[in-house]
Amino acid sequence: MEIIDSHHHLWDTRQLQYTLFDTIPALNRPFLSSQYEEEAAVLGVTASICVEAASAGADGLAETAWLLEQARRHPMMTGVVIWAPLEQPDLAAYLNKVASLDQGHHVVGVRRSFEFEAPDFASQPNVIAGVKSLAQFGYTVDLVLFHPAMPAVIELVERCPEINFVLDHLGKPPILSRGWQPWADQLERIASFDNVVCKLSGLSTEANHNGWQAADLQVYLEHAVACFGWERLLFGSDWPVCNLAGGFARWMDALRSFVADVPQSNQQLFWAENARRVYRLLAKSSH
Repeated sequence: MEIIDSHHHLWDTRQLQYTLFDTIPALNRPFLSSQYEEEAAVLGVTASICVEAASAGADGLAETAWLLEQARRHPMMTGVVIWAPLEQPDLAAYLNKVASLDQGHHVVGVRRSFEFEAPDFASQPNVIAGVKSLAQFGYTVDLVLFHPAMPAVIELVERCPEINFVLDHLGKPPILSRGWQPWADQLERIASFDNVVCKLSGLSTEANHNGWQAADLQVYLEHAVACFGWERLLFGSDWPVCNLAGGFARWMDALRSFVADVPQSNQQLFWAENARRVYRLLAKSSH
């Protein structure tokens, strides 16, 4: 079965400084395309979407230029979700600079982390205006946040029906504390918008890094399916962040076990077809 990894990262700390990684030594070193491909290919991954890590404190445009160079050199990487300053009035000028760099048409979406902003950041008028302006570029918007920001993110989604959104990491459920609300109701609410899809990614790092079991994730994964259905769920590894909690292969094993009894047609949606549709990989390949 074809597998498209809709969410991994790359960075080179010899070239760019990611200030957040100063507090996470295990991530504070280069993680390069060749390393990713070596692990991913063994696990059956045939194509991937690389997602920005500039939210961890690096220069967004410099990282974008570097990621686009990696995509040119490494065919497995079929798309890039770049960092973009959604709240800034010069967003269009920034994206025009990106377009001039993107000769291979690899940019498929943007992300601007809400994790370390005020809970209402996503619903501020300048952010909403910036997101609306993305329609002319045809980009999706990846959403990464902690649950206090979810009400504002839901407002953003409601105000921007012309934009396709991708909720990263299942909205970061409180797996470690075995928490449920308000995450569960918030997930159901954001899933009620047809222009939102969701990545099953990053869940092992929300659990006990050293001791998590597949059973710890079960109820959260089941709620994801209940809310989004198989037509709106995407597989993502969150490599190399997943290495903090057992690694790529262990995460894949947990997901393979979860989908084992799911019809093949739905498995294919989850593992590949949804990512291809959401990030318009077929349209990109026609350039």
